[in-house]
Amino acid sequence: MSNEQPGFREIQQGFANHIKAPAKIACPTDVDDRHMAIYRDLFFKNVMGFLSGAFPVLAEIIGEQRWSIIGREFFSSHHNKTPYFLEISREFLAFLEHEYHLAEEDPEYMLELAHYEWLELFVDVEPSDELVFVEGDLLDSVLVLSPVVEGFLYQYPVHQISVANSSPEPNPSALIVYRDRNDDVGFAETNPFTLQLLTLLKEGGRTGEEVLQLLLIQNDLLNNNAAYEGGVGTLIHWQQLGIIWGCEGNI
Repeated sequence: MSNEQPGFREIQQGFANHIKAPAKIACPTDVDDRHMAIYRDLFFKNVMGFLSGAFPVLAEIIGEQRWSIIGREFFSSHHNKTPYFLEISREFLAFLEHEYHLAEEDPEYMLELAHYEWLELFVDVEPSDELVFVEGDLLDSVLVLSPVVEGFLYQYPVHQISVANSSPEPNPSALIVYRDRNDDVGFAETNPFTLQLLTLLKEGGRTGEEVLQLLLIQNDLLNNNAAYEGGVGTLIHWQQLGIIWGCEGNI
């Protein structure tokens, strides 16, 4: 009936809709705008605080005014799939990739830089199971990688971008971001060839020798000694960095 009072959910939804998009959705008539302004400001500042903390380099390069505009668009239009604040950065990345359209003043590398900054945060906070590993021969043993390690090929050198270097030329950059044995986040510059090596290692179940031989076969380099020795050197280097923690075994 037309004279029925709106239910609690209806009131709550109207309250939330106005907070998300105050320029488009009017303040509920039964709430004083002065008090509603406190909620509008509180929620938006909280979200912007999480975004600026997760994407500090991008936020600084874009500038406070433009960053606030982008944040407002995300806050108003994106449908978050999770209530957890720690997931806001992941949701913002999805927003940039699938919903946001670059403005003329936005850097072309915006999504890539955001992904790299998110990746650093992901590697730092992602929970993982405790690994069991032993010391062993890198070639004869099945290798144990860091519990959180990711590799990506970017079209820009995202790891070098800063306010002082905010206009880099496109330059394909293969990077690995990982958590070492001390729970510190590290990154390593690499190349597409060794990114393949990482992918094969992450599949598990193969010795270092088997992984190298498969990598060489996939790249038509089976009898290339230089490529093989380079692969061995990469495994040794990754163990020193903490990308490879050891070998499978029982303690």
